[in-house]
Amino acid sequence: MLRALLPDTMIIAALDIIDREGVVKYKTSWGRHHYEVMGTTSTYTVFPHLDVASTAVSSYCTCPSFAFAVLISENHLMCKHVLAVCLADRWSRCVVRPIEDDDLLLKFAGHVSP
Repeated sequence: MLRALLPDTMIIAALDIIDREGVVKYKTSWGRHHYEVMGTTSTYTVFPHLDVASTAVSSYCTCPSFAFAVLISENHLMCKHVLAVCLADRWSRCVVRPIEDDDLLLKFAGHVSP
């Protein structure tokens, strides 16, 4: 079914990320989740389920591919990092790490420009 929506290369790349244990799910004591994916050149933050009804995009990734292929050219529904998070979470294949509230805030602050 994925092959009807996404290119084979993206599916294979997402499965490779999962096999390399590249999907990290940080969990706070109060149940908040934060996902990061170890890419080939960097680590990307992924928000797999945005609760925004006013946009056509239901997920977000900080990688350049997402910005270009999903947001600008609208050629794809998602990037390989978002797909990897969705599949790994569904299959319980995320590397789960606990995180303190303050540390989670620091991770978010690192993605916000002043």
